Amino acid sequence: MISLKKNDKIIIIVAVVILIIAGVGVAMYQSPKTPPILPSDILGEKSYDVNWTVQNGSLSSISEFAGKKSPYEGTVMISEGNIKSITFNLSWTDDRMTLLKRMGLDSLTLEVTTPDGIASIQTDTSARITGKGAITITLNKGIIPPKSPIKAVDEQEAKAKLKQQPYYDDSWTDKDIAIVVSVKIGEIRLLKQLRDKGNSFELMITYDYYEAVLSEDKTKGTGGEFTQPPDEDHWTDLEKPPYISMIISTGCGRYV
Repeated sequence: MISLKKNDKIIIIVAVVILIIAGVGVAMYQSPKTPPILPSDILGEKSYDVNWTVQNGSLSSISEFAGKKSPYEGTVMISEGNIKSITFNLSWTDDRMTLLKRMGLDSLTLEVTTPDGIASIQTDTSARITGKGAITITLNKGIIPPKSPIKAVDEQEAKAKLKQQPYYDDSWTDKDIAIVVSVKIGEIRLLKQLRDKGNSFELMITYDYYEAVLSEDKTKGTGGEFTQPPDEDHWTDLEKPPYISMIISTGCGRYV
């Protein structure tokens, strides 16, 4: 049996201790965690910010006659979605005033009913001297479109999602809005009442609606890319686990 010198024994003991420590290090070593892959990353979806602007439009004016026994009745429709508000401006001039244009003033009433059955009614009397009158009714829809970003593969898909809930409201779109204009004759004398058949009027209709502007969010990942655990060749010296062969060769080098 080969007898070992004291120094050789110390070297072997140190090598064994190093091997044990290295084994524990290898057992406890964990590779870097891979970040979770979200569905949007797999599909390669992008994020689009949604910014809303208020646009306005108008319908053709209505020039009609409201009789004292036959009110004007009609309907209008607005083709835009995401309606914010609709304003009705009724104007007229009393054509039969008496007593220095201070008596016999007609009163007109405007009634507007929304597609969901809510009616708004206002009445006004012709002004003295001028005989002019005006009524304004504004219907507020009360919607506020959300500003939350849209996830989509491309801009075309994002625009398609803008036509869906919760970004799109079409409850008043292409639906009948009922309008009734009636007149009450101001004449108190029978002969004048017979002559006064009613009044002509003009109705202007304007509306506001929300329109979206999309912009791709460049600050967020576009998806389709995910991180793989680092290969052995890319480990830094501090990240590399200790190699047993290196330790053995180091210890044996002293022994030989």
